[in-house]
Amino acid sequence: MRGRLIISRFSLLTGLSPKTLRYYDEINLLCPAHVDDLTSYRYYSVAQIDLAVRIRRWRELGLPLDEIRNLIDHPGHAKEVWVRHEQRLSAEIEHRQHSLLHLRTYLQENPMKYRTEQLPAHQTLSIRTRLQPPNYEVIPEALRELMMHAKARGYSLDGPSFFVHDNDDQGEGSLVEVCLPIAGPVKGEGRIEVRTFEGGWALIGRFVGSYDKTGAAYSALVEEALRRELRITGVTAEFYVKSVPHTPNPDEYETDIAFFLEEPEERH
Repeated sequence: MRGRLIISRFSLLTGLSPKTLRYYDEINLLCPAHVDDLTSYRYYSVAQIDLAVRIRRWRELGLPLDEIRNLIDHPGHAKEVWVRHEQRLSAEIEHRQHSLLHLRTYLQENPMKYRTEQLPAHQTLSIRTRLQPPNYEVIPEALRELMMHAKARGYSLDGPSFFVHDNDDQGEGSLVEVCLPIAGPVKGEGRIEVRTFEGGWALIGRFVGSYDKTGAAYSALVEEALRRELRITGVTAEFYVKSVPHTPNPDEYETDIAFFLEEPEERH
């Protein structure tokens, strides 16, 4: 079901670890929207992302859990809560440098150069595979297989490679589709399929750096969507604009991270 997220996906999008999310469930601070009776899998809704991000921000500022619960249950007490917290930070300043650092980062401009655009449809060679974080090797393995298949048959590339992470799968881990856009007649073979990437409106951020650092970029993109009051579906894609064929330095990789949006009529 679109808009329903397994715990690993919700963790990636909100910056809260699965361990933290389980604890917040146990103390009834942030509970899953649904728990499967047979498997006990936790499922969160896209609508819960806003609250989860706010809870993470408040914790990064050092706010105790009981005060966070007070903010959630009694938003009219916010000023009192923040006055008490300011006094607490002032008294414990040597132990709160990390929290103050996080506060200052919120005042800085994010360098990801966000944009909204309608991504076009593409004919692709694709491999659907299962992703179980932190084992991400299935993605480069699938890309290598697709590139070898295309090169051996002389196919013409029609854009950067990418992968799409949808929410419609309920199995263990997550089902992802690794794609290679191809122009002209094309045939699949084995697990390589010929499929159409439908495209659609998306909020996109350009991340520069190695792939193992993209997790923080996902959380930052969610915050930007919330700031712009955009409604995300939870479906994401990564487009490898500048990668291994272009540079040997992982710090120079450029990746467009896209969050697909629900409402196409108005873009900020």
